Amino acid sequence: MQTILITGVSDGIGRALAVQAAAGGARVLGVGRRAFPDSLAASIAPADYCVADLGRADAADVIANFLAAREVTHLDALVLNAAAGYYGAPAQQSGAALDALLQVNLYAPIALTHALLPRLRSVRGVVAFVSSVHSALPTPDFAVYTATKAGLDGFARSLRVEEQGEVDVIVLWPGPTRTQLHVKSGIPPERTRSERYASPEQVAQAMLAAIQRRRSRAVGWGNRLLRWAAVHFEAQIDALLVSRARPAHTIQIKADSSTARHAVITGAAEGIGRALVEVFSARQYVVTGIDVNAERAAQTQAELSARGLSLRFIHADLSAPDDLTRLTAALLDGPPIDVLVNNAGISCVGAFAHSDLTRQQRVLDVNLRAPLQLTTALLHAGKIARGGALVFVSSLSHYVSYPGAAVYAASKDALAAYARSLAVALAAQEIQVLVVYPGPTRTAHARRYSPDNRREAQRMAPETLAASTHRAIERRQHRLIPGFGNRVTALLGQWLPAPVEWVMKKTLFEKLQV
Repeated sequence: MQTILITGVSDGIGRALAVQAAAGGARVLGVGRRAFPDSLAASIAPADYCVADLGRADAADVIANFLAAREVTHLDALVLNAAAGYYGAPAQQSGAALDALLQVNLYAPIALTHALLPRLRSVRGVVAFVSSVHSALPTPDFAVYTATKAGLDGFARSLRVEEQGEVDVIVLWPGPTRTQLHVKSGIPPERTRSERYASPEQVAQAMLAAIQRRRSRAVGWGNRLLRWAAVHFEAQIDALLVSRARPAHTIQIKADSSTARHAVITGAAEGIGRALVEVFSARQYVVTGIDVNAERAAQTQAELSARGLSLRFIHADLSAPDDLTRLTAALLDGPPIDVLVNNAGISCVGAFAHSDLTRQQRVLDVNLRAPLQLTTALLHAGKIARGGALVFVSSLSHYVSYPGAAVYAASKDALAAYARSLAVALAAQEIQVLVVYPGPTRTAHARRYSPDNRREAQRMAPETLAASTHRAIERRQHRLIPGFGNRVTALLGQWLPAPVEWVMKKTLFEKLQV
């Protein structure tokens, strides 16, 4: 008898999965936020039902303790299905609602995977991440939801390479389904066509078949075609949607404006951030730099001020909620922002199964939560100038995976998805949103996390990347992969993912294990 753990079994797809898996002879362990529902009495023994709120930081520990108390030593399948949604303009989403989606849809699945990998490894089980067919598309009314699902995609893609031969990692991409998620997300009834959606039972049946085959799959032929097009023609789809949302008459930012333009750059004390500071300062921007390293920030400020460049620093740890609140307040009290560059990023390398989950949480907080919270607050307050630009520094890992840094890959995929949705949402306000996908760059950050720095000189100079980013802003671009070699690599990652991921495994992950 197979043992399967499924999250979100109280209703919808999760309940249908539990019912059908039990009917097929499996022992189903269910996780739900509410008390044991009577509708599952024929499928799940009450003792095999765990009440756990995935919106709480301790959810993974609660579920792991539940399994230990029942002496469940192995899992044949882990189905991470539970999800929360939010519908509405990105600038109107509250910080609490944003955090809730990040916690339930991304943080909790990552933590639960970390906690349960040993039980899956003992029988070479399969972990199935339930994403969404929309994770590869800009969705202006579901920006954070889509971002969390894209983060799951990026995490799973890299984890699959890491766990090859130990645990099978798959992703399932359902389309719109007749569940209560739409109502709970706040979608007006007139905006849904639920009668056209697949039933939870139909979706669950297709999902269980994919889990048995251990293969990632979009559910339904239409969804498979949609996802294929979204993955392979990402740039074209983005351009089309942004152009449709853009007003007929656009404005140009005048370089000779009597008011000094203001750029805010996170992670500005060194590396790419410092190079960006120099580029914008040299073009007469007043620059506000943000960095956690106060000593390095003071040194950078002194060096650039001595050259006559206008710069001030705000010291803040983007992983600390209190610091992020203080930083947001300081920016809200300051002048309008013409360019906001969400550049700060950290990583945690090594096999995910043996990594420190606290450090991985900090990666998600710095790389993803902080940019989303900061951007949302500034947009809500109207601090981004009309005709201004929001820049999000993602990673080439979006196209090629990053085994050995699966959580970093998740954060950068989620950040890119959020930015792509934001580009469409803000087009009518003539606010540009640019996503930058840099490859290996000659910085201390890259040197710190790379397993092999012998060819460091071949990496792109941060000054080159910064100059390319500024040109992309001037040209009102929405996507930048700097460097011909990086663009070729990205193209190969889109069209030939398997061999590219094999190369990433050999050149990165296996060297990290030595």
